[in-house]
Amino acid sequence: MSNVTTNNTLSVLKTTLQTTVSRATTKQASYNSSDESLIQYCRSWCHGKAENLSKPYFLTAVLLVRIYVKDLAQLTTRELRQWLYYLRYAGFEHVYVYDAFVFKEESQAQALKHFIDEGFVTYVDWSHRAFPYSISGTQHSAYQDCINKFGHESMWQAAIDIDEYPFSPTDQQPKFVQRQVAGFSKTMSTASELTMQNFLFLGKPLDSNEHPLLIDRLWRRTHGPANLLVKPIYKPSHVSSATVHHNALSKGRSVDFPVNMLRMNHYWGARLQNWGEDTPEIIARTQPDTSMETLVKNLKDCVTHCLPSVDLVYRKQWN
Repeated sequence: MSNVTTNNTLSVLKTTLQTTVSRATTKQASYNSSDESLIQYCRSWCHGKAENLSKPYFLTAVLLVRIYVKDLAQLTTRELRQWLYYLRYAGFEHVYVYDAFVFKEESQAQALKHFIDEGFVTYVDWSHRAFPYSISGTQHSAYQDCINKFGHESMWQAAIDIDEYPFSPTDQQPKFVQRQVAGFSKTMSTASELTMQNFLFLGKPLDSNEHPLLIDRLWRRTHGPANLLVKPIYKPSHVSSATVHHNALSKGRSVDFPVNMLRMNHYWGARLQNWGEDTPEIIARTQPDTSMETLVKNLKDCVTHCLPSVDLVYRKQWN
């Protein structure tokens, strides 16, 4: 082979190698840029401890819960932490968890340590009111206790369960509940309570091992609000007596959110079919609804950037 041919060959190889390296570098830079953008996006809503401690809060939630092995709905510690993770995305700044455990091993205090340490959760042992359970003695009293002790810390507060997810069909970006409450309350200046109408997500859930997020297991809902059992977002300072669906108000009035602004996605699953297979009645009563896909994707994308371990929301456990 002549020197000219050899030099030309080497030149081509060098150019090819440089092009490959350049493309790889550009691709890596693109990945890094994409990763950095994702990290910044996630941290824009799963903020740190200092911001969580800023009071008074604009929006908080109160939860009465009991996690136990024999629960037919299989709402475990995993689903509890998923719900807290979702509320953080939705714009809730703090959650008061009233733990109505009956047996000591059911306590969620240790399971919620990450959220407590970050200042996102205030944990209240409510076991002394857990048994025998009654709506007034256990649930109403928890909500009232939260108002009495912590109501001054919140402008607005929601009382909801761990299978109830506030949802806006028109806004799925971080802190959407804050925006909907702020906007609607401004137009309804005399309102002290804004209620979310109840859309049931029904049917046999997808496998929880393949779809660990509760909101990724059920994709059929009732055609409209399933009943009158709304859930309230209220001004604690304007509540004279707390209940489940409509509080007794000392000032102002109660107004329903338009369902295109904010509704409640209630993940009931297979309750109405005795935990069995889907029935013609359930199919007729529901319609496909994939409007949570964006939220599911965003939550999955941010898990590793917002939580110390994916096990917090993916691994099934009871305490």
